[in-house]
Amino acid sequence: MDVAMESPDTMPNYDSDTTSEERPSSQPVNTKIQAKFQIARPPPKSSQLLRLSPKLLLQIQQLPTNHRPVPVVEIWQPPLCKSKLTRGFPQRPKLGARDIYATINEPYITNKQPNEQDHPKEPDTQSYNIQEKDIVAAMCQSSSNDNPISLSIHFRNTRCIWQASPSSAGSEKGTSYRFVIKKEDNTTDTEQCRMIMQWEKRELSGSSDNEQFVLMAIDRKARRKSRIATMTRAGFDISVKKSSILDHLRTCLELTEPVSEGSTDLETWVYNLVLTLGVTVASQEGWLG
Repeated sequence: MDVAMESPDTMPNYDSDTTSEERPSSQPVNTKIQAKFQIARPPPKSSQLLRLSPKLLLQIQQLPTNHRPVPVVEIWQPPLCKSKLTRGFPQRPKLGARDIYATINEPYITNKQPNEQDHPKEPDTQSYNIQEKDIVAAMCQSSSNDNPISLSIHFRNTRCIWQASPSSAGSEKGTSYRFVIKKEDNTTDTEQCRMIMQWEKRELSGSSDNEQFVLMAIDRKARRKSRIATMTRAGFDISVKKSSILDHLRTCLELTEPVSEGSTDLETWVYNLVLTLGVTVASQEGWLG
């Protein structure tokens, strides 16, 4: 799918293609964002000709050190009947049968929260009483004659959306999915266009089961790209330790125009962003089953 920006073949050389902690910084790192997540899939069920209830596709569990796995995010497919689950979103996206959405199960373990925090809510994969307030993101597909596949990611707490552009540049470059910030009227200002999130496929071996995607944070103005996460079929590994990358992510958060200024914790926002963009890629790669 073509977009009005550089293709992977014409991308300029950026300053770095390394993890955010590999380069020394002249300034001390005040904090870091680091977490591992595993993907759990529900047991298969007999297919229904008419899906009247949301279908649970997978559950993402955080793996804190010295702590049980915490079920933080669940990914669902909406019912075939008309859904109003996203009517509380600023953009009011309409969920179709091919779309998916994310709900929060338990809070993330973050630097602001001790590992010993209580998690009274136990996961119930049989419950379909999805409340609107639990939905944090919607991943929508649309198609037209000019644009066969258009992917947009809507977040409940931001006015802007992320628009995805999948591309393939042959065996050397591999597949990549580029995400850019768009306003409600589908426009992008100069600063928003500068910040890009891009999942890039990396082959670990000849087997497709060992496929890996790497999430790069790209700053086109500074001509710099930094790795902040990896994704396999088994889960996610997020690691940001360099202060300049944290500043980049903080700028991205501001450019998405949060509904309530100052209400979103950066670490929580990064986890939501990485997992949601990753699941969008996984759905296009056929990883959701």
